[in-house]
Amino acid sequence: VLPWEDKLCPGNPADDPETGAEEYNAYAIKKAQEVGRATKPDPVLDAVYLALKTPGEAYRALAEDLAEAYQGRYRFLIDNLAQWDEETRWLRADLVFSNSELRHLSATQVMALRTRAAEA
Repeated sequence: VLPWEDKLCPGNPADDPETGAEEYNAYAIKKAQEVGRATKPDPVLDAVYLALKTPGEAYRALAEDLAEAYQGRYRFLIDNLAQWDEETRWLRADLVFSNSELRHLSATQVMALRTRAAEA
């Protein structure tokens, strides 16, 4: 229950403190349930995160390609779709539209990707 306020405000939408608190809480819960994803999806950050955190050769290879893309030695192209590993194909397909953003990864991200790519 929210504290009582002397004037009408988000914490007091009614004259009765208990009713006002209940109404506001119901309103806040309804609004919270209506909200979708708070932030826009970012295919570059998603790919970097998954390449670093997901075990397996497919994600190690993705880390290697991301590090190479940062240096401009690799580009994610739709023509390569058939060559990509089934496990990471969906991530790589999103990166087709983000090749230029890959050139702006942070040094920390690039070094982590290189370290992951070097794992056996």
